[in-house]
Amino acid sequence: MSNPQPHQGTPDVAPRTPWWPIVAMAASWIIGILWIVLFYVNPTLPVLSELGNWNLLIGFALLLLGGAFLLIFAVTAIVMAHRRG
Repeated sequence: MSNPQPHQGTPDVAPRTPWWPIVAMAASWIIGILWIVLFYVNPTLPVLSELGNWNLLIGFALLLLGGAFLLIFAVTAIVMAHRRG
């Protein structure tokens, strides 16, 4: 009878889902909401007054970017779960 030995070399570690999309998602959502709120509260701030109504586009673009990061995280989590099991 042979005694099975564990594989030598690389350890058997399951791949982890990356955390950076969650941080980027939260940051872009927070910055987007703050951008829109600051524009409505005080539109005379130096940078905001020069951009005018383009501030709304910038704020909503940041919110959409956060949604894209959420999609990246969801797809990555699904692929990693599929590889594990």
